[in-house]
Amino acid sequence: MKEINIFPQISLLERYLISQLITPLLFSIVIVTVVAESIGISFEQFRFLMEEKLSFDVLIYLHILKLPEFIIYSLPIAILMATIFTYQKLSENSEIIALQNCGLSLYRLVYPAVMIGLLLTILMLILNEVVVPPANYKAAITLEKHLNISRENLRSHDIFYIQISKNNTDDLVTKSKYLKYLFYAKELTKRKMKSVILLIRDNERLKMIINSKFAECYGEEYCYFYDGAKTIINADGSYGKNIKFDKIPLYLPKISLQFKADREKLDHREMTLHQAYQQLSILETAGDHQNFLKLQVHIQKRFTSAISSTVFAFLGSAIGINLKTRTKYNSFALTLGIILLYDIFQLITGILVVSQNILYAWVWLPNIVGTSIAGYLLIKKNSLSLI
Repeated sequence: MKEINIFPQISLLERYLISQLITPLLFSIVIVTVVAESIGISFEQFRFLMEEKLSFDVLIYLHILKLPEFIIYSLPIAILMATIFTYQKLSENSEIIALQNCGLSLYRLVYPAVMIGLLLTILMLILNEVVVPPANYKAAITLEKHLNISRENLRSHDIFYIQISKNNTDDLVTKSKYLKYLFYAKELTKRKMKSVILLIRDNERLKMIINSKFAECYGEEYCYFYDGAKTIINADGSYGKNIKFDKIPLYLPKISLQFKADREKLDHREMTLHQAYQQLSILETAGDHQNFLKLQVHIQKRFTSAISSTVFAFLGSAIGINLKTRTKYNSFALTLGIILLYDIFQLITGILVVSQNILYAWVWLPNIVGTSIAGYLLIKKNSLSLI
């Protein structure tokens, strides 16, 4: 019986091309990571060290925690630089022409680079979900602790939470959103909210007002109100029955989630995808459309940045292949130029999405443009080689 191998066989040619790519790729990852981390966090943290706000061992610990994020940042740049350099070197040594004379197309020659780019994409998605968010959160908490900053105390006065709901109607004309809950607390100390007012309404009018001396939200479902009164609002808008209470629980999952998210104050770089989508739901419930769009863009960029490794591998190999051996590229300068254009393009699309001028799906446009350019260059060079 013939043995079935689920893994594709790697040819001698592919092994050779991969071996040529690995060394410049690893070198580029190290260089870009060191430079990016030095520019990104070193200058500010060394200032804290000089001002004796941080000790040297804490500084080293913070660098270790931030290292995964900068490795993630360096991978697309590194694969672009490595592919341009490697394929340019193969072209200069006439190896590309020799391989073509053996009957190999340019498409076959870029295949190993694209596969390496795809592996980097998978690696980025895993690291961005499993390693980077908790490491960034730990780094932020560690820095805040040594600078005597508490996230829970950053917002301690005049706290508002709202919940927007949709009308339960099949009539598309009258289907709209309305304010269901408005929660206000004068002060927040040690997770206890003081001088609390909660307005409860339906799609037609205000139904109830709850006043309490303090309130607490536990978990992600219930909020408890202590030592207060609830006032029923009549259909004509007048005040009705007033009922005093010592403690009442209210099922307010959306308000509780907003309180939890506000207390934790996670930056988008500190969130897993599950937490990001949960926060997205909270922002939609609260009717915070601006921050909703910003978070949508950040989520999409997490995917686009990972896919960019494959795109840059394709683009770099297409650029690096040079059938005119006298023409030489500066791979470093070319890489910087492409990355600069890519980042500017991505920044512009992000701004236009947040300003609601274009759909958030447009954040994929830089990757689409990069893939299109790479495909065009490869098709053109392959057709020229056949003449």
